[in-house]
Amino acid sequence: MRVIFTSLALVILSSSVFSFPSERRDSDNTLTEIQALNFALSLEHLQYYFYKRLHQYEPQDFFNAGLPPWSKGRYAQISSHEFTHALFLENILGDKAVQPCTYNFPDTDPRSFVKTSNIVEAVASSAYTTLAKYLSDPDYIISISSIHSVEARHSAWINADVREGPAWSTAFDAPLSLSQLYTIMSGFITSCPSSNSLPPIKIFPALTFPSSVMPGQTVQVSFSPAASKRESQTLYAWFISGFEALVVPLNADMTVIIPDTLHGFVFSVITNNKESVSDDATVAGPAFLVFDYDYQGNDQSLPM
Repeated sequence: MRVIFTSLALVILSSSVFSFPSERRDSDNTLTEIQALNFALSLEHLQYYFYKRLHQYEPQDFFNAGLPPWSKGRYAQISSHEFTHALFLENILGDKAVQPCTYNFPDTDPRSFVKTSNIVEAVASSAYTTLAKYLSDPDYIISISSIHSVEARHSAWINADVREGPAWSTAFDAPLSLSQLYTIMSGFITSCPSSNSLPPIKIFPALTFPSSVMPGQTVQVSFSPAASKRESQTLYAWFISGFEALVVPLNADMTVIIPDTLHGFVFSVITNNKESVSDDATVAGPAFLVFDYDYQGNDQSLPM
């Protein structure tokens, strides 16, 4: 297996009463400040409507599922945070704020609720890491950073206290592109109001891994719709963790060897370029993978 080690570049910007967010586009001419804040609001709407589903479960349901019965109370606090985040962003954006979409979440019991919450909070941590570069107003940068730190605490609590796994993956969150992030979000979205104005992002084909995978395994992946001219393309599977990525060739039969050094949250993206995971190179994904490990750094398998 040939693995290519790649470092992901992160653009870091310098850092009362808020001025209205500007229509000025960032230097690569892709996103306005209003669009960036509306992306954050879209994410907060999704999170809040997911956590509203908590009413379906009682503390006893969590206990019966082998989970702490007090988990429901903590999740209710998280729900309140997401509602507050959404109101905060709506107040900034005024009549330019996007409206909630219609959602379809896959949870049917407390364990699948926990599993979905893990994905939602991992996406939030990545999104706020990325969004900061599209903002010019120092007050907005501080606000987004403040929300980010709370989302990261949500994620840490879910993983350490509920799943009884590691609270972190690496020293950094993975800064995915907004198109890659929205691709994951779109898996939970049925439709959105026609009045909502999406930023100029793409939605890539969903990438699927087998339900139980471990580092070092050879697995077959799938994505639909499949890439055109697959037989003439060389594709690559990127495994992104923090600021680093391991890149592995995707075999013609759609199998790939998962690098055996991966730990924690990993986003996998299929590209047609071994040197780039940009939107132009992305073919499918991301898929969200979790490779749990114990306090000694050894692989472990948790049920959620």
